[in-house]
Amino acid sequence: MDEPEICLIVRRFTIGGLERVVLLLANELSARGRRVHVIILDPVGLRAMITEMAPEVTIHVLSGSWAGRLGRLRELTRGRIAHFHPADGRIHPTVRWALRGHPGVFVTYHSDYTPVRNRLTNMLDRAITGRSRGVVACSKSVEDFCLREVRLPAGLVTVVDNAVPAPSAGSVRVERDGVFTLVAVATMNPHKNHVGLLKGFALARKRGHRLRLRLIGDGPAVAEAFGAAAELGVSADVEWYGGLWQSSVVGALLSASDAFVSASRNEGLPMSVLEALQHGLPMVLSDISPHRDAAADAAVYFDPDAPAQFADRLAELLDADAHRRHAAASRRRSALFSAEEFTERHLKLYDAVRFPEGTGRPTDRRAMRRQELS
Repeated sequence: MDEPEICLIVRRFTIGGLERVVLLLANELSARGRRVHVIILDPVGLRAMITEMAPEVTIHVLSGSWAGRLGRLRELTRGRIAHFHPADGRIHPTVRWALRGHPGVFVTYHSDYTPVRNRLTNMLDRAITGRSRGVVACSKSVEDFCLREVRLPAGLVTVVDNAVPAPSAGSVRVERDGVFTLVAVATMNPHKNHVGLLKGFALARKRGHRLRLRLIGDGPAVAEAFGAAAELGVSADVEWYGGLWQSSVVGALLSASDAFVSASRNEGLPMSVLEALQHGLPMVLSDISPHRDAAADAAVYFDPDAPAQFADRLAELLDADAHRRHAAASRRRSALFSAEEFTERHLKLYDAVRFPEGTGRPTDRRAMRRQELS
């Protein structure tokens, strides 16, 4: 029997960790000879990151009425694996309804959505998602959320740690100038806590440390962060790069930095941290479980609501010996997040699906008929 084609479904395709997960999965599956479709339900916010998709992957950007798009989704996924990647913790019941009765639906949880959930939404999620073929949790912390908060059946949830591809080579080069440079890669949403990061950075500067902060990312909280930098008097020491999407450019900036930083209050298994591990960067991270899941001993940790702790932990990494130790730990840690393992674990889930007779795609039946007549 032919291997079923695979549909990766997203609400939108902007710039962020979820999109990097979908890119990696689509490209790696395609490299293994699988036919892959990426279905984008809403064209609003579509970004150029999609151009990093392998040319063999078929991209469907749906338009028209929402009901029409859901009908098209149902048509595109018939006889194919349907893997939904919701981005924001919402249930998206209409999407799940469109996939009702489908024998091969998977859902990936990309974060612990506790801050944006309540008992009612978790009950609804349990009722809908419990009918899926399987749930992928991107980390142990996210699995705990699925089991503890949503109360999904344990046998339904599989942990597949996020991974990142090997760093891209490119023509961009970023020169070092001797200033100890921090880099943060994150969409500028409130829960990423860029203001808290800037407060810690400003305090470290006041203590006499010569530092630079690179901020890669864009989003609704960028104006607030920009204002905070001015108020704290560190505008001249912050470089704003906005929503960079090209992996080779982001990689060049990571390679030319001395430490990776994040003050986020909520994550899944952050792709930006995994990318920083590949570049051997020591890290100063907020003390949340997903950060520890990803970075372990490659990082020092602080309370995201205590800027003084950030400055204290950063001072530890300014010591040359400590910096070398954490850089070595970062390179070791990177080897644990293999793109090959990530892809193989998804394939194991997909290949266990068996479609009942009569559920194949009409185009497939026509092709078979043409072959019979030739």
